[in-house]
Amino acid sequence: MLWILLLFALAFATEAVVELVIKSEFFAPVRRLASKLGPWISKLFECGYCFSVWVALGWITLVPAVIIPASSWHAVNVLLTLLVVHRTSNIMHNVIDKWTDKYYDVRYINTDKS
Repeated sequence: MLWILLLFALAFATEAVVELVIKSEFFAPVRRLASKLGPWISKLFECGYCFSVWVALGWITLVPAVIIPASSWHAVNVLLTLLVVHRTSNIMHNVIDKWTDKYYDVRYINTDKS
């Protein structure tokens, strides 16, 4: 039961880190540097959905006790945990943006407009 709470905590932490890195002015220099390192790295630092996969993997590496014990294969458990943390953080992000951000505008979903 404790690992379920840890999963949600990691999903919240993932969402928070992604928002900070992708949107904050503090990390703007890091994003500019990333844009010079090639298209893959550049896209990674522009896409919160993409970046959350790697943040989730980082948390799982740092907190291995949270890995979901779904099978006898460790790699399957790590992958499942990664997907759960990543996707839960994306859902949390969508809920937070839609219901609490006063600047949320559905006209800009899945577009290149800023």
